[in-house]
Amino acid sequence: MFYLSSQSSLPGYLPSFYLSDKLMHGIEYFIFGGLVFHAIQDSPRTPGTVRKTVLISLLIVILYGISDETHQYFVPHRDASFYDFIADLVGGSLGIWLMFTMKKKGSLLGKSAGVPIGKRRTLHD
Repeated sequence: MFYLSSQSSLPGYLPSFYLSDKLMHGIEYFIFGGLVFHAIQDSPRTPGTVRKTVLISLLIVILYGISDETHQYFVPHRDASFYDFIADLVGGSLGIWLMFTMKKKGSLLGKSAGVPIGKRRTLHD
């Protein structure tokens, strides 16, 4: 994500249509939000409620989105955009929501699938 934000121009093979940049931001942050949620909820250092995990994940998405847009302000031929940030926030929120929903239904793959947050075993248990 940081690498793409650092480029003055993006690769030509990316789709180009009305609001395509917003779609790209949304997809990028959808993946990011889901990965952040998954990483936090699987971390033995952050036991707690699902609500706490969602809020921490959302805070990380928001802060990274703000830092990403601020960073783009300083890249030649790029600019910071409030609407890009909104696309980041919507995409990240949807990614978090999807992972939360999958976790709630116990359909995530891996050893922690279906195990409530805070009840997972670690390698040290």
